[in-house]
Amino acid sequence: MSDNGKTERALDLLVYAPVGVALYLRDTVPTFVNLFVSRGKAELGQRRQQAQDQVAQAKAMGEFAVNFGGPKVREHVEKGIALARKGAESVLGGAGDEGGVPDAADDAPSPAPAPGPDRAAANSKAARRPAGKSTHTSTTTKTAAPAPAATTLVIPDYDELSASQVVERLDGLPASELDAVRAYEEAHRARRTILYKIEQLTS
Repeated sequence: MSDNGKTERALDLLVYAPVGVALYLRDTVPTFVNLFVSRGKAELGQRRQQAQDQVAQAKAMGEFAVNFGGPKVREHVEKGIALARKGAESVLGGAGDEGGVPDAADDAPSPAPAPGPDRAAANSKAARRPAGKSTHTSTTTKTAAPAPAATTLVIPDYDELSASQVVERLDGLPASELDAVRAYEEAHRARRTILYKIEQLTS
């Protein structure tokens, strides 16, 4: 290769080539930069839009849950409270009326009855009354039979027992004893549970 050829080759590599590359870069770099900027903006805009969509969806679901779920939950709670109240009222209203269930007042032990008047004193007073006079306004009115004393009942310590305890002891008693218990109970506390049980056993 001649010296001229080598010189031209050197000029191509050392002068013209760098100048050409510089001019190419000057022309193309803004284009690539703009391309990269546009691509970055598009990517960031897409991500921002996705995030906004997710936030809006979560907000809509929260509002729906508050507006729709709250009243539904409140309605279910109110229905449950109403059912519980009705059940309690039915239990309290029917206690003691069916199946011999004792009343709250029936279960309390009764105080010992006050001792009755002395029959001998009553008879002496009756003997001192003038003949032909009566304390009753009508001679046709029948005097009710006196209730038996608690000590004569076949159930010991009757006045100390609750209604449910008395009911447990009524099974197997003869009719005469049941009548005595009924007469005593009607004259004193008249507990419905006991009277209803005696009615069942004697019917």
